[in-house]
Amino acid sequence: MAAVTAVEDEGSPYFAAVPPLAWMAGAGALADLIINRVLILLGTDAWSHHALVQLDSWGGFARNLSVVSALVALSFCIVSRSSQRSGLPFSARAGIASFGWVLLPIVSLMALLPREWNRVELVFAIAGLAHALILLLVLAGIHGRSTRPASVALVLTLIAAVSGVASMIVSLVGGRTYWEHTDRLSNAFRWSGELAYLSVPLAIGLAIAIPWREARGKAALLLSGLAAALITAGMAFWKHVAGRDLPDLLYGAVRLDFLPEDDFILYAIPLGVGSAVTVAAMLSKHPVDRQMGAALLLLLGAGYAPHSPSTLIVTVLGVALLARSGIALAERKH
Repeated sequence: MAAVTAVEDEGSPYFAAVPPLAWMAGAGALADLIINRVLILLGTDAWSHHALVQLDSWGGFARNLSVVSALVALSFCIVSRSSQRSGLPFSARAGIASFGWVLLPIVSLMALLPREWNRVELVFAIAGLAHALILLLVLAGIHGRSTRPASVALVLTLIAAVSGVASMIVSLVGGRTYWEHTDRLSNAFRWSGELAYLSVPLAIGLAIAIPWREARGKAALLLSGLAAALITAGMAFWKHVAGRDLPDLLYGAVRLDFLPEDDFILYAIPLGVGSAVTVAAMLSKHPVDRQMGAALLLLLGAGYAPHSPSTLIVTVLGVALLARSGIALAERKH
């Protein structure tokens, strides 16, 4: 992580501050991950019927909390990015507003309707709108020539999103045409995107400033180490409980599958680093660093290449916060 500098936040606090309910969306996304995509996936072998019913109730609340909070926070981000204060060209502001205000009502409607009403075509439409908005947000974030680590984090996030979509398209089209290289090309896109996704925390770690000699910095170092240790211990316990099913469960939770099945426990390293960087950024005294911590919390909570509307909207909000941080850092440089 970057060493602390004497430069204060001289840019506009408008883009440095975390939008309303963004932290709540991150907490809900983390609870959704732990309950719905970790604990419940362990199944009846680990839980009784009563426990599964209770977990399902808690998981539904966590998912709804993350979606509603993300919709409110993302609405704030779209309004701020569409305004003249963003410094973006009119075409960029119009594009963000157009895709954003089409995406938000559809996701809001899907959150209210029963799951069986959510048709596959509608889910694909949401995925297309979400990734188009991600592209525009990333371009907006690097438009003002932000710091290099922040720009790298945005580019890596875009690579992860685009590669995930490309992998899905190649798999669908190649499967229908019986193309012999379908799996090879699909996996190449998927694994390159996964590596980019796992590299985002490292780039954010270089972008944040932690005062290591101050009490705040020492507390951040201690709590970051505890977070990484907790993730490592949790992965070890998960492997002990799940056994040979760990690869399938981990894919269901965060959609990671690059490593060989026997080495899946090694995912504890990048996930531990990601949790440590998140905690360190959240404890920074600079608001723009805290916003990057919120963005990383959302991205890690949603997982790589999410495909459900609830996790897609969380990912879009994470990218929006990261882009806001890039704009704020660019303003600080000038």
